[in-house]
Amino acid sequence: RGAVDDQIKPIFSGGVGRSGTTIIGRILRKHSKVFVGSPFEIKFITESYGLIDLVFGVREFLPTQISRKGYWLSKLSSHDSTKIRYLKFKRRIENDWWMRTNRLDRESGLHRALSKTTLNKLLKELEASLDTPLEAARQFTFGYVKSHRKWQGQRFWMDTSPPNIMYSDYIYRIFPEAKFVEMRRDPFDNIASVLKEPWGPNDHRKAILWWRDRVGLATSAQKSIPIESSITLELEDLVKNKRSETYQRLINHIGLEDEVEMRQYFDLEVTFERAHIGRWRSDFADPDKFESLFNQLTK
Repeated sequence: RGAVDDQIKPIFSGGVGRSGTTIIGRILRKHSKVFVGSPFEIKFITESYGLIDLVFGVREFLPTQISRKGYWLSKLSSHDSTKIRYLKFKRRIENDWWMRTNRLDRESGLHRALSKTTLNKLLKELEASLDTPLEAARQFTFGYVKSHRKWQGQRFWMDTSPPNIMYSDYIYRIFPEAKFVEMRRDPFDNIASVLKEPWGPNDHRKAILWWRDRVGLATSAQKSIPIESSITLELEDLVKNKRSETYQRLINHIGLEDEVEMRQYFDLEVTFERAHIGRWRSDFADPDKFESLFNQLTK
C-alpha cells in the first residue's frame, strides 16, 4: 500500500434507501478528522459498470436491487473484458455521474468535486493500471478524494451511497481497512418513505419486494465482512430510543473522539420529529391491509 493509503481511511454508510444513511454522513462530517465531500454519494463504486464491476466483472442483479437504468445496463453484457468494462466505466462517469441532480433537484454530480482535467488524469492512471485492477480501483478512489476541491487532509473519508451495504462484500475486498455503517429503520416507515420518491417503486407490492430483496442482499453481503468492520444502527435508536448509546457506538466504531461541534449537531438536528417515525400509519389509506400484504410477501 502506498502513502495515500496511510492518510485516508474509508467509511461507507448504506442501507436499503431512505433508511437514515445520509444522517450518518451529516453527523460525522462535523468531526475535524472526517471528510464527507459534495456529492455525498459518489455512485462510481457500487453502480452498474462502477469500480466493483470493473474489478470483479459485471454483477447479476434482480430488478429490485438496483436502479432501472443500472439493471438494464447490467443485462447487456456479463462477459465483457476488463478493457471493455473500463470503457463503460469511463462513459458512465463522464455522463451519468458527472452532471446529475438529486431527489431535491439539486446538482449532485462529480463536477462539484473536481475539474474535468483532473478527472481525465485519474481515468488515464486507472486505464494504465488495469493489469492490477483492485489496486487501480483503490488508487482511483483515493486520487478522487485527494483531488476534491474541499479536501483538507482529513484522516477519514466517507461515502453515503445506500448500496454500499448491499455490496459491502465487494467493497471490503477493495478496501479491507474500511469501516461500514448499516442503517435500518422500521420497514413500514422505510417503505412509506420510498413510495414518495420518483426513483422508487410506485405501489405497495413492488415496494415490499424492493425492500425485501435489498435487505436480503445486504444481510448476505455482511456475512463476508469481519464483525469489527461493520456496525448496524437502527434509526429509531439514533433519534429516540437509545440516542446517547447509539451515538457513542457510532463514533467508537469509527475510532473517533467526541467533538463539540459534532455533538451539538447531533443534539439539535438529529431529532425524533425530523425522522417521521410511525409515518406509515397516516401515509397508508389502509394500514392493516398493508401490514397483511407485507407479512404475506416477506414470510
